[in-house]
Amino acid sequence: MRLLKHIFATVLLLVFSLPLHAQLSLEPVGARAAGMGNIITVQTDVWAAVNNPAGLGMLAGYCVGVAHEQRFAMQEMGISTLAGAFPLLGNGVGLSLSNLGFTDYGENRFGIAVGRKLSKYLAAGISVDGHLMRFPEGYKNLFAVNGNAGVRAMPAKNFTLGFYVFNLTFSKWNDDEKTKLPVVFSLGAGYSLAAPVQLFAEVSKNIYEAARIKTGTEVMLGNVLCLRAGIITQPFEMHFGVGYIYKKFRFDAALSRHPLLGYTPQAAVNMGL
Repeated sequence: MRLLKHIFATVLLLVFSLPLHAQLSLEPVGARAAGMGNIITVQTDVWAAVNNPAGLGMLAGYCVGVAHEQRFAMQEMGISTLAGAFPLLGNGVGLSLSNLGFTDYGENRFGIAVGRKLSKYLAAGISVDGHLMRFPEGYKNLFAVNGNAGVRAMPAKNFTLGFYVFNLTFSKWNDDEKTKLPVVFSLGAGYSLAAPVQLFAEVSKNIYEAARIKTGTEVMLGNVLCLRAGIITQPFEMHFGVGYIYKKFRFDAALSRHPLLGYTPQAAVNMGL
């Protein structure tokens, strides 16, 4: 088993040596967003601490969340994330920590985010992330720090816009080649057709890759049960999700399918304090 893990880590090392440097842990966090096609720019839950700090400006109190994602249903690619948010001096402050990997390979991401409500219909936020990639003995570990920024607005009744930039600082890893982290621009919108139905759309553009178009929907049943679905292009992915609300708790689960790599299940629990 240890030999297999070492081989797996070596393969990952080769993958990460490519110019695109495609990090596994930079996907959006939270099963609610995942169930709707990873649409993040307009969300205001605790996962805004990771996905778009502007959403923190709309939070009313303390909250904490735990999420786990089993990327492509592979045991070695489980990603666990802990996040919390709280009010401070008129701002919403978020902290997050995530971990992926095993003994011979791993990724850690830790961040701090601040969002502020500028008016009844507008909020903005910034965040700083630290990334650590751990390799087997004999290979150099990599580290990077980047800054992000986002905006969330409600220009009309039942209509929300969101904008988020990941790696606004154009940061790089500390390897010999100074490999660039992705720079990703995301613009999204949400619209409430009626009280129980919401529609979402988002365009996400990594400046080194083709743009991805995301669409999703969420249907609320009886104020306790949520049904979700979404699709993403480039490559085409299908997403499905369900949520259950009980008092101050929200339980979310999602399943997505990549056309080549297979299924990714994930779950999250959020709690308001």
